[in-house]
Amino acid sequence: MRWKNVNPDLEEQSAQAIVVADDYMRNGGYPETIQARNITKSYLSTLFDSILLKDVAKRHKVRNTTDLYNLATYLLSNFCNPISANDLATELGLSSVTTTKKFCDYLAEPYLFFYLPRFNNKMKLMKKAPNKVYVVDNGFVQSTAFNLSENLGRLLENQVFVELLRRGYIPGKTLFYYRTRNDKEIDFVTRKGSKVEQLIQVCYDMSSEKTRKRELDALVEAAEELHCDNLLVITNSQEEKIEWKQAKILVKTMKKF
Repeated sequence: MRWKNVNPDLEEQSAQAIVVADDYMRNGGYPETIQARNITKSYLSTLFDSILLKDVAKRHKVRNTTDLYNLATYLLSNFCNPISANDLATELGLSSVTTTKKFCDYLAEPYLFFYLPRFNNKMKLMKKAPNKVYVVDNGFVQSTAFNLSENLGRLLENQVFVELLRRGYIPGKTLFYYRTRNDKEIDFVTRKGSKVEQLIQVCYDMSSEKTRKRELDALVEAAEELHCDNLLVITNSQEEKIEWKQAKILVKTMKKF
């Protein structure tokens, strides 16, 4: 927004701010692509390949680059979803679970992918649960992943994840996701010291009653289990303060967040 001289707080620029925020969510923020959005797809697709070949395959002397490439594109198509090395090895027909884990680690080294563990006070259980996978820039999703539908909810969630990284949260130390005892998912749990600091739910559009109930119920349930009353929902365009089952929940837009 600064780059395009747009001030989201000015009433007369609010429509422009929405356009810029939406463009950033869909196409990411690589500087080379911002002035020329028509090259975004080809530029980022080439960049993705070059990271795989030069930063990963060459550096780690990976002989089977096809497996590495298949894994990377699979992770990209499944961004914001939980994954486990066992499932990946089976799904992609990779030689072993050990190799799969190794390849996943290689892909995290150049800050291309990040893995978010599920929060649990018992370390052993935390290690067993699948991690959620995120990508460093939304532009990669649009340029390389085989997306059959528009994943606006997941693009927004990925963007929130990158913003939390930018604020200094560290996956597995101060940042997690969570599943309640009734298997309701909370997108982000932030932690300060040993205390849970905030629970964050990301929901692109909360206008449907069913969606609203699902997101808020999950937050309230997790709040009770984790003893946290700092509850936030990040949406694309809705803002409000909600009282839900005796809990206070703040709803904020992504650009205000």
